[in-house]
Amino acid sequence: MVLDIIKNIRLGISIRVVLLILIGGISVAGYSQYAAPKDEIRVIARAQGDKILLRWAASTPSSWMKANKYGYTIERHTVLRNGELLNPPEKKIITDIPLLPYPLEQWKGVVEQNDYAAILAQALYGESFEVEQAQGGLAQIINKSREIEQRFSFALFAADLNFEAAKMAALAYEDTDVIANEEYLYKIVPRVPEDLLKIQPGITTIKFVTPEPLPKPIDLIAVPDDKNILLTWEYQMFKSTFNAYFVERSENGTDFKRLGDTPLVNLNDKPGSPAKRMYYIDTLSQNNKTYHYRVIGISPFGEESQPSKIVSAQGVKKLSSVPHISRHEYDNSGGVVIKWEFAKETEKEITGFELNWAPQEKGPYKVVKSNIPSNARKISYPEPEPSNYFKISAIGKNNQKTTSLPAFVQTIDSIPPTAPIGLVGVVDTLGVVKLNWAANTEKDMLGYRVFRGNLEKEEPSQLTVAPIEQTSFTDTVQVKSLNNKVFYQIVAVDQRFNMSDYSEQLTLKKPDVVPPSSPIFKTYKVNPDGILLKWINSSSDDVASHQLYRQNIKESEKGWRLVFKTDTITSYVDTKVASNIKYRYAIFAEDETGLKSLPSTPISVTNQGLVKENLIRGFTAIADRVNKNITISWRKMSDEVTEILIYKSKKEGKPVLWKQIPGTINKLVDDSVSPNNTYVYQLRVMTGNGGGSVIKTEEVIF
Repeated sequence: MVLDIIKNIRLGISIRVVLLILIGGISVAGYSQYAAPKDEIRVIARAQGDKILLRWAASTPSSWMKANKYGYTIERHTVLRNGELLNPPEKKIITDIPLLPYPLEQWKGVVEQNDYAAILAQALYGESFEVEQAQGGLAQIINKSREIEQRFSFALFAADLNFEAAKMAALAYEDTDVIANEEYLYKIVPRVPEDLLKIQPGITTIKFVTPEPLPKPIDLIAVPDDKNILLTWEYQMFKSTFNAYFVERSENGTDFKRLGDTPLVNLNDKPGSPAKRMYYIDTLSQNNKTYHYRVIGISPFGEESQPSKIVSAQGVKKLSSVPHISRHEYDNSGGVVIKWEFAKETEKEITGFELNWAPQEKGPYKVVKSNIPSNARKISYPEPEPSNYFKISAIGKNNQKTTSLPAFVQTIDSIPPTAPIGLVGVVDTLGVVKLNWAANTEKDMLGYRVFRGNLEKEEPSQLTVAPIEQTSFTDTVQVKSLNNKVFYQIVAVDQRFNMSDYSEQLTLKKPDVVPPSSPIFKTYKVNPDGILLKWINSSSDDVASHQLYRQNIKESEKGWRLVFKTDTITSYVDTKVASNIKYRYAIFAEDETGLKSLPSTPISVTNQGLVKENLIRGFTAIADRVNKNITISWRKMSDEVTEILIYKSKKEGKPVLWKQIPGTINKLVDDSVSPNNTYVYQLRVMTGNGGGSVIKTEEVIF
């Protein structure tokens, strides 16, 4: 019967943590430490003396249990010999029969001397696998885990710490048939039938050369405390080399004894938060006695490294008193005097005090006064900030420290900062505004507030909800808007929220991307000396010029020709026109940036004298107050009339061209009328030869 030694071994680790430690130890084969488990074999190798050591493990409990039943086969492929590649490699089956765990009878003599062999035997053959119940802690997690996971995890952990036990469990092998300067590829093949479970074999390569010795653990540090010493050393650098450590202690610096027979493993190495150091606390029976420490690393093959360097430390008594800041007051120069309390009888335990300061309660704190005498109970701080947090620390003779709770001191300040200066800015074509200004020199500056106005004299609105620390600001404005300028001012705010005056107003002109409004023709008249054109200028305020264009309708393929350019003039007589030729006129407005408006509604004019005959007959305008319109009609025109022009105005108003229609129409209805107005309609016709009739006028009261 196998001894149930596992119940007396103080492993102090959870099953899942052990699994991560073990799999991490054999991740040298190229597997990620925290990869999702899949059914596979993971293997590492190390040359030692005249042999090569192999260590492997299954990645899941189910693959481990099935491999224990069917065993493993080891294949070796010689791929290099004296630096030359062998093609094909020389293959050798090292194991004639599958490797299986030793039978139960062969374990009985070993487990009496080897605790790790006892764990493996219990995991392989024990009827039950239970860990000793403990009061809280990680052992309770182990007790609640499934038994198969317990067996798997502890078996692999024990194999990692003892190579001989690993060989007995079919998790290790020594290959002694090796030759120097040859490189081998080892393949660990589980013999489990694929229809039961498909397990990927494990592969590793190694060159048989004289191995380098294991490195020594480094950066061992001892930190003394009251009746205990904290030991810490480098972990991350050697994570793939050592999977456990022994700590040894000596009272004389020569004779070292191990602190416990169970190696230490790192439980803080977690996915997403890898551990960088190992920690161990040694509890002491007394203070002021020197102890010496060193650390030994353990590899996954059970090898022990040379000891680290030796460090020494003594337990030191904690300070029995903590200072307490009792009050503060201001001196005549504006400084702050901090006063505190500290037990008089414990002054002999300290070398003095330190004053610590921070701008906020959570820190970070910095030492602003040191070497304060141990009998002092007040100190002056000459240059306080608007907000101050102070702590007093008592410094013990053994470099220990006790620190008071923070005390808040706020200075009085009602003086606002000066108004910011040097405000400059630019607006790009997308409406992005970039502002910059000079930083204020006051020490208690909190930040700046940015204000914007769309009109020069209006009250600006605040853009920043809270004061900003930087001396630059980015804003966006609508480029296509009625106002072509935007106005900015800056206000400085100190830590008491005193606000400065506004800075000088910065005026920025927006990029002009909106063309001016179109001018419109008002009237025209054919005179003996040319064609008189009148128009209403564009209403936009940034117009630089108005441009009148003319086109000969018969020669329209020649396009438009500029005939007149002006800024404010609203009429022009075109004298360079031929008789009996029909022309089309259009007028544009152009602003200061070169943007041109849409053209006015073109008008067509023939340079021809008035027709003598009376071509217009029966011209009437009748008001229909029920249907709210005015009907304009005339007798049917003769065939020579090609175009009818109708002008409309209110009484005393200027006539404007209302309709330009073909000569075949003899009736129109005007719905754009309103009561209590007198409307004047003027009718003129044009003939095919370019001549025109006299104008007929009708008034109607609506």
